Amino acid sequence: MKKNFVLLVMLVALLPLQIFAQNRKDNLCYDENCVLEILKDMKSADTVIANKAEKDFTEVVDNYVNRCNKRTKNALIKSTTMFAEKFPNDKCTNYILSQMPKFCTYKDLDAFDFLLENDRIADRIIRIIGDIKGSADYILKYINEHKANLQYKGALAYAIGKQQITSMEDELVLWLKDADVPAKIDIYNALVVIKSNENTEKIIIKGAKKLNKNKVPEYKIAGMRLLVTMQGEQALLVLYKALKHKDGNVRREALELMKPFANQEVVDKVVKKCKSGEALTDVINWMGDIKNDSYIDLIIQQLTLNDNNNVKAAIIAIFKIDNPKGIAAVKPMFGGNYQDVIYKSMLAYKGDYRAVLDDLMSSGKDKQKLASLQILESRHDGRLYMRVQDCLYSNNDEVSDLAYKVLKLVAGPANAEALKSILENCDEKYIGDVQLAIRAAMMNVPASNKDTYVSTLKHVRSDLMPRYYKVFAYFGTELCVEKLIDAYQNGAYQNDAREALILVDNEKLRLRIAEVINN
Repeated sequence: MKKNFVLLVMLVALLPLQIFAQNRKDNLCYDENCVLEILKDMKSADTVIANKAEKDFTEVVDNYVNRCNKRTKNALIKSTTMFAEKFPNDKCTNYILSQMPKFCTYKDLDAFDFLLENDRIADRIIRIIGDIKGSADYILKYINEHKANLQYKGALAYAIGKQQITSMEDELVLWLKDADVPAKIDIYNALVVIKSNENTEKIIIKGAKKLNKNKVPEYKIAGMRLLVTMQGEQALLVLYKALKHKDGNVRREALELMKPFANQEVVDKVVKKCKSGEALTDVINWMGDIKNDSYIDLIIQQLTLNDNNNVKAAIIAIFKIDNPKGIAAVKPMFGGNYQDVIYKSMLAYKGDYRAVLDDLMSSGKDKQKLASLQILESRHDGRLYMRVQDCLYSNNDEVSDLAYKVLKLVAGPANAEALKSILENCDEKYIGDVQLAIRAAMMNVPASNKDTYVSTLKHVRSDLMPRYYKVFAYFGTELCVEKLIDAYQNGAYQNDAREALILVDNEKLRLRIAEVINN
């Protein structure tokens, strides 16, 4: 009796730890210690642990969003603010802060007060507060309380813009006088949102032009964005000039900003200014994005040159544009040095990829058939079943091996009959693949159809019947199970029948199967 009492006390003592572990496992953290444990793992040098912790943290946040549990919310606010204060510059802190608007409202903002006194993180916290709906009053209160020595004007401008605090328009204009360049960019962006008069518009445009002339690429890009926002198509002259900039980021941003205005005249001017090297690569990518095929011959020409970047860009662009002439030029490259690019492009391809693969699988070389089968592994299409079936009999082992694996991904009820012959005649190493193909083909048909399918196997040779045992197990109907039981009790291949019986997933027949196997 005493021994049992001691054991009970020990179990009760362990209970909180067990609950903590279960909560951690189910991502149902109700106290800050639990969340802090996850955040601590996010700092791990082991990337597996760190990635798992980030996923766990995200799930905790999502669980709160879905369930709105107050305990979870309090745990998240306390733990994240504590973590941010202790590790303001840690690489995972920015991610943690970015999640705060999901579980914080304007009613929770007082919890951030102490972080705003920390110079190492205050700027980021203000921006996060700006992302929280309804935080305008808190922002205005903070500005009023710190008027005598107002710091973080860039972050505050960001928050003002996000909350669309129109009453701050004149104040923001005044801030421009002593702001550094990054802060000015934030201020201009905020003014774009809340501007109410022509004078403010002129101030923004003047500032944007000055930024555009700045030698720092990031500042120049900010200027271009502002000019396009304010002037629209009139800013194209600025963007054309940027295409000659030595910094690729500036050039690519100029192209991105041109997209809304990319008529044929614009395309012609762009191509004229970017005829070679990295600039041409960027333009090819851009033409793919805007789906303009007026220079398809120029794009196809890149496929035969030695510039790897341009070849890759050309392949990607051709599939985005979906130009028949271009795709015909890429087909011979399937299975070659650029197969990784072709593979990714085909997975994203919006056109009739079946037609592309059908042609390659019917008349292509072995490397092209293999490449097509690899694509089919990710883009299943029953319309290509016959092409896959043809590949089963290839003299190339790689092609036939992969074809057998892909078979289950393209098989449907119409192919179930043909699969019988394949199962009975295939090499032993492919039996499992064909069994899975029959399973896939018959998966969504009624049980009666499965029984009909099985009833047609009466004339199968006895030595080949074991190849169907797993098919019976996959079907799992009462008739199939009885056939397996009979084979197990009376047949010549009892071990095969037993292995198949174990695979049956039919709750109603589970006891019957267990009794047979155990007797």
